[in-house]
Formats: sequence, C-alpha cells, structure tokens
Amino acid sequence: MHRGRTSQYLALRFAVSGPLHRKAGVALTPAAGSGRLRAVSAPDARPWRLPLPELTDVINISFFDRACVVTAHACGLRRSGLDDLLYGPDHIVQSIDALHYANHDRQVRREMRLLTVGPDEKGAELAEQQRRIQQQLGAARHLVKQRRIAELTAAGALMPTRPTDDPRQVARAWLGRFLSEEKEALVRDIAMAAGVPPAAYIHIRSIRQKISKAIDIGWLTAPVSDPVKQVLALDDVGFRGRVLADAGKQNGRDDVLCHPLVLNRWREQLQAVIGDLKPGSCGRTLTGPHAVPAHSRHSAASLRQFHDRRRLFTALLQRREECTMLITQLNDALTLAERRAPSYLQLKRAADLAYDELVRRHPVLYRHIRAALQPYETRYGRLNLPGSRSNLRRHVFAELERLHGTPPHGRTLHTR
Repeated sequence: MHRGRTSQYLALRFAVSGPLHRKAGVALTPAAGSGRLRAVSAPDARPWRLPLPELTDVINISFFDRACVVTAHACGLRRSGLDDLLYGPDHIVQSIDALHYANHDRQVRREMRLLTVGPDEKGAELAEQQRRIQQQLGAARHLVKQRRIAELTAAGALMPTRPTDDPRQVARAWLGRFLSEEKEALVRDIAMAAGVPPAAYIHIRSIRQKISKAIDIGWLTAPVSDPVKQVLALDDVGFRGRVLADAGKQNGRDDVLCHPLVLNRWREQLQAVIGDLKPGSCGRTLTGPHAVPAHSRHSAASLRQFHDRRRLFTALLQRREECTMLITQLNDALTLAERRAPSYLQLKRAADLAYDELVRRHPVLYRHIRAALQPYETRYGRLNLPGSRSNLRRHVFAELERLHGTPPHGRTLHTR
C-alpha cells in the first residue's frame, strides 16, 4: 500500500516520526553531520539532474517531483540508475500513479490550449509528450503484469485459463455448489477431525469477512484504528465528501481510504462520482478525457469552471486506477498468504473428500447432472459446451430443485 509513502520513507530513511508537511519551495534534507532534517531551498527546478541519492529522497517525498521525473524519462531522459529507481519492484506502482497524473495533466492542458488559443505548436508539443507518457505507462503496466504473473505462478496460485472439460469434475463441482451448506459442513467436520485450527475453516461469505479474518490471523498488517472505524461508520454523503477531498490532493492523500476494509467502498464511490461528473466532463464515456472543440469564444468564468471540472474528473480517474491497483495487490496478498498457510493443503484435501462424500450421499442428483452434461461430451469423454456454462448450470439447478424438493439444510439456490 503506497499511499503513505512520504511518512514511511522519512521514518525509514531518517528515523523521523510524526506528521511532516512540505511547504512550497522547501525541501527536507538531513542536516550535515546528524540524522536531523533541515529546510533548504529547492535545489533545482529539474530534479532529474540531482545526484541519485538526493533524487531518491526528493521523489519519495514529493509526488509532483516524481511526476516531473517520470515525464522526463518518458520523453527520452536516460541516466545510470534511473530505470531501477523509477520502475524497480518497490517503486513502479508509485511511478505508474505519477504517469497517470502526467497523462491527464497533458490532456487538460491541451484542451485548455484549444479553447483559448486554438491549434498551435505548443499544443502539438503537449500532444507528443502525452503520446510518449502513454507509451511509458503501457510499458510499466505490462511490466507489473509480468512480475505479478511470475510471483503467482511461482506460488502455484494462478487459476487455469480454461475451466475443466472433465464431466466428472464438473458434476462434482456443481453438486457441491447445489448442496453448498452441506458441503461446508462436511469440510468443517473433516478439517476438524484432521486437527485444522477452527479459524482456518470458517466459511467466508463476503469480501469484508475475508479481510477481517486475514487481519485477525495475521495475514495482513492493517490495524482497524479509530480513524478507520470513523470512515467505516460514515454515511454515503460523508464518505463521498471524503473521496472528493482526497481527489483534490496529490502529496497529502487520505491514507485511511486505502485500508483493506475501505478499498471496495472507495472504488464504488469513485465510480459513482465519475458517473455523476460524466455529462459535463467527459462526454459519452467513463474511460477518460476526450478532445474538445477547437478555439471559440468563452468567458473567463466558463473557462475556469471547465478547467476545474476537468481537473477534478481526471484526478478521480487517477484515483480509480490507484484504487484498482491496490485492490489487485490486496487480492494477491490474500491469495499468497492462504497458499502459504500450513492448513492450506489440509483444507484442500478436506474439500476433495467432501465432494466425494456428497456423490456417495446423493447418487441420484449426481447422475442427473451427468445426464445433463452427456449431450455435450465428445467421443473422447470430454466436455465441449458451445454456449454459456453458467446458463446450463442454472437450468440444471432448477431441475434439481424439482427433483430434490425442498433444498437441503435451508440451501439458497445459486444462480451465478
């Protein structure tokens, strides 16, 4: 979770604790001969020219300096050590965030240029910068994807790209889904008999419950502090205000919004606010800014209003990308922690035994599912479903309801 990078970096680099606020034109650097910090004038308007140790400090403290450096790098700047500083495993997420900002910044500046001046050389220069930034952004996101796939593959956590075509496995899985509560009880009993700790086999029914469990058993280090509890208790109006206030800041962001228990609500609220701003900000799509009409007469007030709305809208798009990355990181962390838990293999074995027991207990239901799948089996005994597998499953479950009568154990029919 990279939102608190400034305070975390200062604590690690200079053993500083407590809130620190950087004033305009002031940089924080260690005082000579001591571990303390002292305020000095900003050394250079072009921070990429700083010695690498100083540049490291600057871009980890100031978001705008990082955005300046990633833009220069995207536009052709090269120097020893810069690639790793910006796109190494510990830095790439922050740099992608800065690239999103730089991309939207060029877009808004181009739009304002078209509205006030019309097409000109400066507008073409901004367009070229934006093109290069977008290329670098695509390359950085591809690199993150490659690293993520490598890490999850090494942990054996990647799901198969295609569902199984073994009709026996599909029938077992559908039977377990149809008799979900009975299956959960079987898994619990088998795991208990195998000595698995109770906390490991409690069935999870929501993402929030899953995150809470991960925090409780130590998979995630994310204390539910008083500020987090206050945000969790906010109504929709109060939470939206918090989201909008955060979008108006780049350096001093609201760290509470990236708490694992808040992330999904943050994403939902971002999507809602972006949708509300859409008619006056981005035309017909939610995907991002768009080109505006060429130069025409506009009052200063209308231009300012347009500029402010566009800045807010692009900041919200940037936050949505950040939130999505954080949710991906959270899901990966939970997956890897679950795979590394001592009880993982025991629970997997318990689930296999539970499916076998369901087939033994309910042979009529199992045979009915196999019969429904039989028309889609090839001569080699593999499934070849031309349509939607979920639609067929819904149809089969409806037949099982009629065949079985009242759902066992108060089961609720699953349709997805």
